[in-house]
Amino acid sequence: MIRARGGHFVFPVKENRGALFDALDALPWRDTEIAHTSTEVGHGRITTRTIHVLPAPPDLPFPHVSQVWLIERHVTGRDGTPISAVAQLGVASPDDSLATPADLARYNREHWGIEVLHWIRDTLYREDHSRVRTRSGPRVLASLRNLAIGALRLAGRTDITEATRWACRYMSRPFTILGLSS
Repeated sequence: MIRARGGHFVFPVKENRGALFDALDALPWRDTEIAHTSTEVGHGRITTRTIHVLPAPPDLPFPHVSQVWLIERHVTGRDGTPISAVAQLGVASPDDSLATPADLARYNREHWGIEVLHWIRDTLYREDHSRVRTRSGPRVLASLRNLAIGALRLAGRTDITEATRWACRYMSRPFTILGLSS
């Protein structure tokens, strides 16, 4: 449906997509050159991301894929102490003339901006445990949670868990953040 309407997709592939994951995992990634690298320093750590990109195999069990990718993320402390190493496989519909390896890496990175919002809503606000089942109730509550997170970030708070606790201690604080009180 996405491709039928002229759109494109860039999807990470997890192990729960058995045949697709296995097909991607079996590709010759070790023999594939790194196509793009980026490094970020912040939050007391150094994060290096690399991406390998290959043309999609013709027998891939997923339609409309032009490129496949492997992103590796290595996180170390500023002193060089390893913290984590994660690999992610994925598929993309645009060919290399529409999406370079740097583009694919950026799309993947921007996707995490969306995922982190869902993670906060799921863990801090326990959204998945909500028992609201009215017609528009879940959307309204999700909007209010997004408003709370966005308002706290606009107020300069980066630790949303602590900021939520801070805002809950006095009923006037949320209204002050939103500019609804003097």
